[in-house]
Amino acid sequence: MSNFDNAKVRVKQGWLQGYTDGKLKIFKGIPYAAPPVGALRFRHPQDPGRWRGVRKAVEYSAAAIQHVMEQEDLPANVHGVPQMLARSQYEEDCLYLNVWTPAQTDQDKLPVFIWIHGGGMVAGSGVECVCDGDGFAKRRDVIVVTINYRLGFFGFFAHPDLTAEAGTSGNYALYDMRKACQWVKENIAAFGGDPENITVAGQSGGAAGTGALHASPLMKGLIQHVSIESGPIYWGFMQPPAREELEKRGVEFMKQVGCSSIEELRSRDAWDLFDEYEKLGRGPMSFSFCIDGEFLPDTYTNIMDNGKFNDFDVLMGSCAQEFPVAGPEGLPVEEFHKYLEEAFPDNVENMKKWYPASNPIEAAKQASTISSDIMLMGSVRIGELCRQYGRKAYIWLMVKENETERGHAAGSPHCAEMPYVFGRVDKGERNPFFDYHWVGKDYDFMELIQGYWYNFCKNGDPNGEGLPVWKVYTDDFDINELGNDTHMINDPEQIKKYAYYYNKLKNSESVAPMRLGRLAKI
Repeated sequence: MSNFDNAKVRVKQGWLQGYTDGKLKIFKGIPYAAPPVGALRFRHPQDPGRWRGVRKAVEYSAAAIQHVMEQEDLPANVHGVPQMLARSQYEEDCLYLNVWTPAQTDQDKLPVFIWIHGGGMVAGSGVECVCDGDGFAKRRDVIVVTINYRLGFFGFFAHPDLTAEAGTSGNYALYDMRKACQWVKENIAAFGGDPENITVAGQSGGAAGTGALHASPLMKGLIQHVSIESGPIYWGFMQPPAREELEKRGVEFMKQVGCSSIEELRSRDAWDLFDEYEKLGRGPMSFSFCIDGEFLPDTYTNIMDNGKFNDFDVLMGSCAQEFPVAGPEGLPVEEFHKYLEEAFPDNVENMKKWYPASNPIEAAKQASTISSDIMLMGSVRIGELCRQYGRKAYIWLMVKENETERGHAAGSPHCAEMPYVFGRVDKGERNPFFDYHWVGKDYDFMELIQGYWYNFCKNGDPNGEGLPVWKVYTDDFDINELGNDTHMINDPEQIKKYAYYYNKLKNSESVAPMRLGRLAKI
């Protein structure tokens, strides 16, 4: 019999003993797959082993092998960055997850939020200080799960011999994500969760992974909703190549490290292999997710354009200044205007009016805003396709800035939403890991964004009492601007976005002409 009040639960593999923290019951370092070492290296994840007795689940597991900055190598002004962990906390045996549950009983059937960390699928972990589940799960009735998955070389190595062995190769990281979802679906009821109401969310590289889950036929029926944050892969972002290209890289890598067989590669020390990869694996020798014929049976754009993606509700967006274009000195106004003339030759005067800049700091922010809109356009495109195929999508653009002079000058950068979603008070100065003293507007914004994200997890719809109305994507550029004054963007702002969309993407063969709707032609 479960002793849920004392954070003791029984999962498929055996008993787990977590701990309580206020209203939360917390379980850390739960294996969702067998260790991918030795003979299981470069294979799809296997079921975790069972255990007898009670397994303690009170400490985080190791993160996946990745490039690690030792503490003495870090800049003096960096505090709280997860890469300050010792190298011994990064291991090949990394397929673990963590659970924060506010459920009062194991019958509560709360919605579940699975977080896939960012880091370009080459770095990061599910135990980063800003992404633990305390600040979300303790404020909302949602179960938060964070996961580790294989990264970089160990997550994506492909080779013809591996393909002959298993029918495909590469994409182990994506299979790890799927395996974690399977484990959650099978076991989350023991934690008071609803196995039929699961949201997978990811940011940056984790968003690309979540987008792949959205597209994969292997995910049908496993989850219900996806939240894709600052990482659409529709246009140019981490576009997966064909598996055959990665197989060629795999053959070359084997030659470079002097391995004559996959068995020999599997027997080599993991860190020795990774160090060799660090020397060789830049650019054309790197490994990333691919069109493997199974997890992704076609290109991402073909899957999406043909409506073969899963019928998951979608929450998707990015920040207004994702990509910085200049240092603290800013960008000369003349250089900014020259850029507008070259990039928007048919619409220069409008662009100067829409993105005014009277000094280098303003010019840098406006240039960053324009360059970052390509990420927003990826979200818009997914919104169009969801509308076309009768699916629900809610698109956002975050403009919230931290309330400092530098915050207002820089805008809303990559990762800016994360401290608010996770309720990490006093984080988010230029980077979610850096300290920043919150003021009232920050607390208000946390309540707003957590309300939206929680409602989406619960209902597949972010709308709820006390929140500004968020339209499902129905008309062109139905975008909710998240900030101190949250609202659906108005016609003048939509016209700006259309001008960018048309100018940058008019020659894209994969994009059908947009319905202009209520928008004026440029």
